[in-house]
Amino acid sequence: MPVIAPRHAIAAVYAGLFFGIGVFVPFFPVWLQHRGFDAAMIALALAIPQVVRLVTMPLGGLLADHSGRPRATLIGYSLGTALCFVFIALAPGATFILVALGVVAAFWQPSLPVLDAYAVARRREGLVDYGRVRLWGSMAFIGGNLVAGGLLAGLAGPVSHDAVIWLIVAGSVAAALAASALREASPLPRPAKAPADRRPRRAFGGLAPVLLVGMVAAALVQSSHAALYAFASIEWHSKGLSDGTIGLLWSLGVLAEVVLFHFGTRVTHHLGPERLLLLGGLAGLLRFAAMALDPPLLLLLLLQPLHALTFGCTYLGTVELVARHAPPGRGASVQGIAACATAIAMAGATLVSGPLWQSFGAQTFLVSAGLATAGALLALACASMRADQPHSAGSGG
Repeated sequence: MPVIAPRHAIAAVYAGLFFGIGVFVPFFPVWLQHRGFDAAMIALALAIPQVVRLVTMPLGGLLADHSGRPRATLIGYSLGTALCFVFIALAPGATFILVALGVVAAFWQPSLPVLDAYAVARRREGLVDYGRVRLWGSMAFIGGNLVAGGLLAGLAGPVSHDAVIWLIVAGSVAAALAASALREASPLPRPAKAPADRRPRRAFGGLAPVLLVGMVAAALVQSSHAALYAFASIEWHSKGLSDGTIGLLWSLGVLAEVVLFHFGTRVTHHLGPERLLLLGGLAGLLRFAAMALDPPLLLLLLLQPLHALTFGCTYLGTVELVARHAPPGRGASVQGIAACATAIAMAGATLVSGPLWQSFGAQTFLVSAGLATAGALLALACASMRADQPHSAGSGG
């Protein structure tokens, strides 16, 4: 196999994973609706993998840390994801689909924390710019939006709907192939033990309090997207927007995210993780409060780029917070714990969004605005705690 530069290999794995996510997020709820799921069942179906990943993501990170073989781990996770979605495409009924969605969480959900930890470790070695390899994931997400939207608009009947699933399978197989070009990580040297009076305070699980508060802040901001992910495409369909237009709306948000990730290293250096989390929460308050007012298409075109702040800033802030404060040798597992915190909040918000949507429709986005506001307040608390705590020795800043 020819030697591939680390930045290219990592970018290709991100692209494969996020292509499938770019298909799943806007169009899988529509596929479920086509299979006869109502709003409550759609919310349940989307919440099941989020609940299951509460266990699978921390365990997936621990597996990668303890095995020291992130390449093999990522290949296995990607192929497992592909097989699960093949089963979903062929599933004869709703029960089989729900079970398969639970199983797929054991493979798909842990992949990103493992890859994030791997990319951050390569950044510390000076081999990659994290933001610029991660942006290829966002570009692939846009590709998934557009390709799936185009297929749904251009094909007719059950074939067009099932194409959504087969595109996710293709993205997962591509991620496995790209992961085969990664090199297994070499362990980073453990830093010298700090004097007792200079060691950062540790709380639950040996993690610094500022890290725990920051994880919760990030989880709340990310969970504000639950109603958006579950019902935005369905809502836009009901307003008469075409699949192509819906794909474009999702793509606009992620295109703005790509721009953010391109400058991600500089933005993170200047703002720091706590301010990134705060910015994400404040933008969420604005974005989702406006979406509760049933905005016209023109306003949606202006609101969607705020995804760069509500998701992108929160994502960068979380990864950097973990990089700075995770104990040495626990990067992947702590990224998994952070993702697990988000999964808890996202699962709860998704389950609640179903009944709320049936009763209140788009006004459910007011709850999303409240979650983003709560996250912003905790980000402020995180910043105040950060003022009197030194970086951990594992800082990635």
